[in-house]
Amino acid sequence: MKKPVRDILAILTGDIGSRGVGFLVTLYLARVLAPASFGIISIGMAVLGYLSLLGSPGIQMVETRNAAAVEGGMPERTGAILSLRLLLAPLLICFLYAGVWMAGVPEATRDVTTLYALSLIPMALSLDWLFQGKEDFRGVMSSRLVNSVVFGLCVLLFVRTRTDIVFTPVAFFAGNAAGAAVLGVMYGRRFGAPRIGWNPSAWMNLLRVNAPAGTAMFLAQSVTNLPPIVIGILLSNADAGVFSAGMKLIFLLLLIDRILNALFLPAATRYAVSRPSEFPALLSAALTAVVVFIVPVLIGTCIVAGPVILLVFGPGYEGAAPVVCVLTGYVLMTLINSILTCTLVAFGRTRTYSIIVSGGALILCVAVVACTAFFGATGAGAGIVAGEAVIMYFLGRAVIRVAPLPTLRFYLKPAVACAVMISSSVVLAETSPLISLAASGALFVIVLISIKGVPAKEIRYLRERLV
Repeated sequence: MKKPVRDILAILTGDIGSRGVGFLVTLYLARVLAPASFGIISIGMAVLGYLSLLGSPGIQMVETRNAAAVEGGMPERTGAILSLRLLLAPLLICFLYAGVWMAGVPEATRDVTTLYALSLIPMALSLDWLFQGKEDFRGVMSSRLVNSVVFGLCVLLFVRTRTDIVFTPVAFFAGNAAGAAVLGVMYGRRFGAPRIGWNPSAWMNLLRVNAPAGTAMFLAQSVTNLPPIVIGILLSNADAGVFSAGMKLIFLLLLIDRILNALFLPAATRYAVSRPSEFPALLSAALTAVVVFIVPVLIGTCIVAGPVILLVFGPGYEGAAPVVCVLTGYVLMTLINSILTCTLVAFGRTRTYSIIVSGGALILCVAVVACTAFFGATGAGAGIVAGEAVIMYFLGRAVIRVAPLPTLRFYLKPAVACAVMISSSVVLAETSPLISLAASGALFVIVLISIKGVPAKEIRYLRERLV
């Protein structure tokens, strides 16, 4: 088996395993804690997400690239990175503690949020970025699996009722500590101990080099981190919990995006460098495949969202179904944006990508706040979709400068089949969701085949180039 294939399998196996364990733990917490308490831990995780980006500015992107470019374990640079993160972590924790006290945050939310912030310490010690740069994906995924398993075991042991909510961030701390320890031991055996010490000049250099990428990453993560915080402030903790439940299902669908990136970026880079004249055919095939195969999956998700939410999360989370339906638009646009992003990266237009993502993220933040204020938790989902649509528009305009995009006629026939599927699901809305899903899916396939909308040539081309 070739190394790229092994790497992809390692990434997917570890990612699916860690996310699968994490999802099961999430289901357990959602049922034990109920929407209001589940919303509190969602807010705590969102705040931690922002703090972790501030405490590790751009390192996950820039230093991963640097680790790939040099031999060995970079003991001096690694030590400087670890010491900088260890310096920033307690400062951010103190800043958060002061902020929540001054803002008068309710006690339950304040306690959980500040306890989550303690995980900045083990996260600062994690060498995940270095092992990714060294393409040791099995090590990275082993760490993530250990993290998820330890977190899950601690949750099962200590979180039994709603009053045990404070043990959730403690369990999260334990998981992160275990994951960081795995990579620390592996690094020590392979490279020896990193040189950690007081090094202000190295810290300033790291901040100067990494700050631009860190800013873009901070803004880009607003899709995940901002909505629960905004919903908790403008609405209630229970609404934040309902929204987070819907978002968890969406994250499962986004595994498709992980696979797409792993397959498409290497192929896109090869074609951009060696066969640029053939790149438009590759781009057209990838976009057509998303429309033909992913859109009906997303329509089917909307059809069964209600009963799936009730089955998975239980009573009290019914309001997550419309959130899921709205956010399927985000999944579609994310997949398209991933293809467009890979195209820009393959042609060396990373600066253009950073500018577009940063600007689009700012628009997304404004849209989330405004839509939440007017339309509630479902509005927050609509704000995310609106922001992603803006990013898609500008990415498309940037891609046109390096490779032509396919015309709308490429999508007309699949669009007709999708319209028939949606119409049939509306007609069958009063029947069982499973019957509606089966009948609508069958009609989609029949219509697509009858109007010769299956792009056999493009799919065959894509399979040969990517797989």
